[in-house]
Amino acid sequence: MIECRALCTRVGSFQLRDVSLTVPAGGHAIITGPTASGKTTLLEVIAGAAMPTSGHVIAGDVDVTFAPPESRGIGLVPQHGYLFPHLDARRNIEYGAVGQGLVDDLARRFGVDHLMQRFVSSLSGGERQIVALCRALAARPSVLLLDEPFSALDATRRTAALTEFASLQREWAFTVLHVTHVESDAILATQRFEMNDGELRSASTAI
Repeated sequence: MIECRALCTRVGSFQLRDVSLTVPAGGHAIITGPTASGKTTLLEVIAGAAMPTSGHVIAGDVDVTFAPPESRGIGLVPQHGYLFPHLDARRNIEYGAVGQGLVDDLARRFGVDHLMQRFVSSLSGGERQIVALCRALAARPSVLLLDEPFSALDATRRTAALTEFASLQREWAFTVLHVTHVESDAILATQRFEMNDGELRSASTAI
């Protein structure tokens, strides 16, 4: 479970204002909204990459508002992957992984097993996104935050990745908060939220 209680922060002139949401354990919530509405900032505060000025972040039943990122049990997949450029794909996925067998299994399931010896500079944008997703999953987080993680994939590869991700979430029962601009991503959702101008404007339960 992930919960935000009246969460506020300021980044330059931008403000995130009184954001409250709850995604139950095993749920998959989608956040939509225009560019610069605060979606990425919200994920960064939940992950611990940015600090709130007020409010609380709850993971499971633990207040992690000021806990270091590595102790939260929360994974983050940024839009552009941000892989380690001096490592090949395998060693990127291995970073923080709970087991070598899991690294190989994820690479196979998401179709990047043939890329494992290649360095980041030789990967396409879509390949980098999938490797970044595998890296986050290999740590077995209880909560996974996704920031446009499939945006660089073509339609066929995106559908395959979404299908495999949905299957894995059912198996592992982790909780997901997923920022996207693509309507087809909503097939995964159990909840939908919309952000605008730093505020959570609406919420609904997916059918």
